[in-house]
Amino acid sequence: MNAPNYPGYRWFVLASLVVITTAGAMSMIGPAPLVGEVSKDLGVSLGAATAMTMMVVMLTTSIFAFLSGFVIDRVGFAAVWIAGCAMQVVAALAIGPLSSTAAGLVVGRILMGMGMGPINAVIATVCAQWFKPAERGYVASAQGVSMWLGISFGLLWTPHWFATFGSWHSALMMSAIPPAIGLVLAVVIMFGPKPPVRTTLATGVDRAAHAADMKRSLATTAIWVLFVMAFFEAWFQQAYNDMAPGFYAVAAPVGLGLGPVGAGQALTWAGYASIVGTLIAPFIVDRVFKGNPKVPLGIACVLSAAFTMGMHVITKDSGLALVLLPCAMLLFSSIVNPTIYGYIANHYPSAVSGRLGGTTTSLAGFGSFVGLAVGSSALAVTGSYTISMNVLAAVILIAGLAALAIREPGLRKPASPARTAEVDEPVAS
Repeated sequence: MNAPNYPGYRWFVLASLVVITTAGAMSMIGPAPLVGEVSKDLGVSLGAATAMTMMVVMLTTSIFAFLSGFVIDRVGFAAVWIAGCAMQVVAALAIGPLSSTAAGLVVGRILMGMGMGPINAVIATVCAQWFKPAERGYVASAQGVSMWLGISFGLLWTPHWFATFGSWHSALMMSAIPPAIGLVLAVVIMFGPKPPVRTTLATGVDRAAHAADMKRSLATTAIWVLFVMAFFEAWFQQAYNDMAPGFYAVAAPVGLGLGPVGAGQALTWAGYASIVGTLIAPFIVDRVFKGNPKVPLGIACVLSAAFTMGMHVITKDSGLALVLLPCAMLLFSSIVNPTIYGYIANHYPSAVSGRLGGTTTSLAGFGSFVGLAVGSSALAVTGSYTISMNVLAAVILIAGLAALAIREPGLRKPASPARTAEVDEPVAS
């Protein structure tokens, strides 16, 4: 069977992926710098405010990422993008009036998570359908970069509108603008050229072959190791991203007392460091370590854990360390995520990429939820971020140890030739 022809249009698909993912991350992180204001306005503790704004969206994102994994392989990722972006726009517009009460705020963030889950779950399918095997690790990195761009922009976006309007309710409504732009791009992709590799399931024969591919994939050790790593890496990354703005913003002795704007300005650089880590991940893994991710992932996680413990000694007057320490933490930990999705796209049949990617994203979302639950509970009980920092160091270390168990799965072709429109190119071990 001839290898597919990958057209130049794939770079527009990549650009759309970047914009849509960035927009979603901006909407997701938006309330994080404002948790102090949410806490005062609604009369709840900082831990409860963090749970209502961030933990809820993480759990919902996890559930809908998993559910969308079943859908992506049937309707295509463009349709999933459209639904996800549209839901994010609705959620952002609705959260203004809803957030006058704690229950309404929770409902608004649930709606946001319903839109975020499908957006995050498509990456393995996008890689498998539109890009050559040699490009897939870099495309997965592009989504990681996009997440960090969104987080960095989001840490500045909502504080800017808060300063403009003087209302955190109105500031959160402005989160509708980025996903509205993403919605336009998703519609263009939906009605544009079709991908060179077809992985949607149109017939009973397709579905039977899909089930066989899925069974083979789940029988490998590597996929379960990747699931574990995704869970703990997301616990670390998202719990840090959601709680660090509060730690930097709220007054001493609980936090550093930089305020919402000061926290955003200090922490946005860590997002840029994460972009660097995400970009260099495929180069380090593929070029330096010849496609073997175990050693680089292990080293990266150990270093990230060590720098996390350094958060115990900084103060409001620590100067450049306020910027450099979180930069070091996230530079190394950001190598993990794109490596996971690139590995799935390159080592597993493309017909099950949506299901595997959706499951991975779901576990990552659940890890984020658990991390926020633990962190919020520790904050509510102790009135301090100390325990949360210790837990974050421990979980990223667990992810690094898990990486040492990765084994080549040996899956290079679909189980059945029935899907004649699909071609999986051989991938070198």
